[in-house]
Amino acid sequence: MGEETFHPDTRALLAYGRALAGAGAPPKKGGADQVLERLFVIERTKDGRMPIRTFGQDLVKLFGRDLREHDFARFFLAPDLAMMNALIDACATAGEPGIARITAETAGGSVLGAEILLTPLKVDHKLGNRFLGLFQSLGGEPFLDGCSIQLLRLGSLHPPAAKAPKGMRLVVVND
Repeated sequence: MGEETFHPDTRALLAYGRALAGAGAPPKKGGADQVLERLFVIERTKDGRMPIRTFGQDLVKLFGRDLREHDFARFFLAPDLAMMNALIDACATAGEPGIARITAETAGGSVLGAEILLTPLKVDHKLGNRFLGLFQSLGGEPFLDGCSIQLLRLGSLHPPAAKAPKGMRLVVVND
C-alpha cells in the first residue's frame, strides 16, 4: 500500500516529520497547520506506560474528555499494544514517523476508521522519550453518535524504512 492512500493531513505531517529528521525536503511554512487540534504528545516511560502530555481539542471531542496524563497504552489490547510498541521502536530507531491504521470503538460498539501517525521528538533527556502523534479520523464521526472512544484496534502498521547501521566495521581478533 502506497503513501497516497493516507489521508492528506496525515501525508502533510508525514512529510513534516521526515523533513525534521533530515530525510525529506524542508517543510513548507504552515503546511500542517490544519492538524493542530488533532495532535497529541506521548511520553514512553521505562515501565511501559505512555502518559499523554498534550491533547488537542478535536481529540477531546472524539474521546469525550481531555486525556492529558492518561496512559495511551490502555486504549489497546495486549497483542495490539505489542505491535504499537514495535512501531514506536522503529520510529525511534529511524528517527522518522510511522503510521498505524486503526479502528476506534465506543463502548456501544460504534466504530470509526482512523490513522495514527507517530514521530519522535527531539527533546531534553530530562523530559524522556516523547513522540508527537496525529489522530486523523477517516470520516464517519457522526456514526459515533456522540459516544466517546474507548478502544483502539490495529488494522495495519506502516513503519519508517529500516536503515542500515552506521559505522559498521569488521574486527578480526588473532589470539
